[in-house]
Amino acid sequence: MVEGIRIQGFIFNWPGKKQHAAQLEEMLRKHCEVSVINSDDSLRNIHSHWHHIGNDAYFTEQWNGAVKRFDGDVFLHIQADIWPQNVGKMLSECLRCMREHDVGVYAPDLDFQPHAFSPHSLVPVEKGIYEVPINDGSFWAIKASVLRNTPGIDPKVNRLGWGIDFVVAAVAKRMGLRVVRDYRFRAGHIRSRGYNSQQAAAQWVALKESLDPALRETFEALAKERNRMALRNDSPSLVVRGFTGIYSRIRRFSRIARRRVLH
Repeated sequence: MVEGIRIQGFIFNWPGKKQHAAQLEEMLRKHCEVSVINSDDSLRNIHSHWHHIGNDAYFTEQWNGAVKRFDGDVFLHIQADIWPQNVGKMLSECLRCMREHDVGVYAPDLDFQPHAFSPHSLVPVEKGIYEVPINDGSFWAIKASVLRNTPGIDPKVNRLGWGIDFVVAAVAKRMGLRVVRDYRFRAGHIRSRGYNSQQAAAQWVALKESLDPALRETFEALAKERNRMALRNDSPSLVVRGFTGIYSRIRRFSRIARRRVLH
């Protein structure tokens, strides 16, 4: 509980040495309610109080499991390979932003993410806080009203979860709420993933095409804005260049899918 607002934190955990859900659980418990949505069956007996959904569950099933359990004011989600800093102060600032600046989606900066922007290209909300087209869905906070208006995600359409960040941002924008990144706070993120990026990109397109037309239009507008503003292939970061290439492939997938629909 922070400032009388009920924050519910959800940690998504998968198999692998880079995960540290137990440490995060202990850290977050000092500041808010916290639950672990676990996809590592080897930990069932060690952490019996976690919500165990099976080794075969990927991001979307974890997301759906967390959303089903959420009944608070702010939904806080963090993946178990994130190392946050100054969590208490960050959550206080998150709530202040939601209260004072009509923020629907809030996130700190990450040292590894696909949606990397230069603050110089962004609209400032106040010092260190900027509006962004999209925040990475690895560590973020979402106002309850935004989550309630976010459509359910079908794992048969999109199992790996790419695009949920765009859906949530599109819902917030359509509600007249801001999506912001607080560059005063930075979290560490492991530079690897345990799934196929090509599959994730194809499922991103499938998710977009499954949306209500009005929401899909906002989704597509945010994707264009993201691609225009994201750090380019000449970035000194190999990671940023790699993700920019992936999102170029997503655009190709979108064009191909659209042709198939038209024909």
